[in-house]
Amino acid sequence: MKNLNGFFTSVWDGNTEITTPAKLNVKTGEITTESVETNDIDILEREYFTLKSGDELEVCPECHEYILKTVMKESDGKSLYEAKICSNPNCENQ
Repeated sequence: MKNLNGFFTSVWDGNTEITTPAKLNVKTGEITTESVETNDIDILEREYFTLKSGDELEVCPECHEYILKTVMKESDGKSLYEAKICSNPNCENQ
């Protein structure tokens, strides 16, 4: 399965939600959706992709085009911690 159909939702100031149909490329984590005009709203609070099952996947707050994935990172050379990073290896959110 290469693409999953779902919905891309952006939540703006005042809890205004804009939802559009979208596709998730399972291999890369890239989300494809159509753009819409956002008049009279300024502050983006969060974005997520909703699967048909109802599960939500957080979208990268930096590039806004890829889902976040959980990875293990080294903190002090002795221990690991979970971190959410962008699925796009070229994004600054690594």
